[in-house]
Amino acid sequence: MMMMGETFNGKLPFKHIYMHALVRDEHGNKMSKSKGNVVDPLDVVEEHSADALRFTLAVLAAQGRDIKLSAKKLEESRNFTNKLYNASRFLQMNVETFTNLNEMEVKTPLGRYMLSRFNTAVVETRRNLDEYRFNDAATVLYRFLWGEFCDWGIELSKSSKKSIPELGAIFKESMKLLHPYMPFITEYLYHSLDGTSLEEGESVMVMTYPEAGEPDAQIEKEFDAIMDTIVAIRRAKALVDLGNQKIEKAFIKPNKEMDEKLIAPFIEKLGKVEKIDFVTAKVENSISDVSDYVEVYIPTDSIDLTPIISRLEKQLEKLEKETGKLNGMLNNERFVTNAPEDVIAKNREDLASAKDKMQKVSEQLASLK
Repeated sequence: MMMMGETFNGKLPFKHIYMHALVRDEHGNKMSKSKGNVVDPLDVVEEHSADALRFTLAVLAAQGRDIKLSAKKLEESRNFTNKLYNASRFLQMNVETFTNLNEMEVKTPLGRYMLSRFNTAVVETRRNLDEYRFNDAATVLYRFLWGEFCDWGIELSKSSKKSIPELGAIFKESMKLLHPYMPFITEYLYHSLDGTSLEEGESVMVMTYPEAGEPDAQIEKEFDAIMDTIVAIRRAKALVDLGNQKIEKAFIKPNKEMDEKLIAPFIEKLGKVEKIDFVTAKVENSISDVSDYVEVYIPTDSIDLTPIISRLEKQLEKLEKETGKLNGMLNNERFVTNAPEDVIAKNREDLASAKDKMQKVSEQLASLK
């Protein structure tokens, strides 16, 4: 093509050439009919969808490495499409259709936070596409849409119903950002959220690709603190087997400056706490969890700690025995000399893991006692 183009047109037909990786089977073997490991794309599309296949190939196309196509990776991409669909359904349970992002002013704190994260995703996606780093762009989109928007944005909106029209507009614009990778579901969801149809409207394919706005560093710090605190409360509750239960009270000691009025409703709703109080000193007779932004305290007055302490003591005893056994094996010169390297490496890894668990269980017991 290069030589014929130059011969007949007097110039090279391409300015840039992208050499993609070789697609192999999940074990790294080259696909071959004689080996029986050939993957038929039509079968994959039938089982997982064309969007899942496209996204899987893109996210695995790291520069300089062949693609190992596996059922697990295809399932992850299919789950991603399910996640997008469910997010759209949640948004439309509250608002039927959403305006375009460039036609509205985002005012709510949650909306401003999600918009800031969206702008960051746009910058990173565009840069990676310009540099032909298609796998990195796909990873950015996955991180933003699943990890930030669906996991946190949707959850936080349960405490901020006013933000849902703004989140819907951001999600709709995100479908344009994802469209080159997943053209079918993004086209469907965009028009569903927009209240239009492909037959009567314009395809996402020919719409202007999203442009990035300015990030909002301050609102991002506030929501980092909110999410950090919610995770800390959940960890503290899990320690005393309260898991998903609602508790009466929790105390929060900030390690950094934060807007207490802004963060309190989100923490109470998602942390499942009836009331939180901000304090400046350690709270006695409570279990605690320390994170980057806060120290969380949950009073233990009404909690029976006996079965919890008993469980942790048994767990610690079991870990001590396991650690002693692994230490004995690794300190046995005869074993180390004769055992295969992979076995020794696995034992060392297990020993490090057991020691780490012991330390965590010991800290939990100390906090309860």
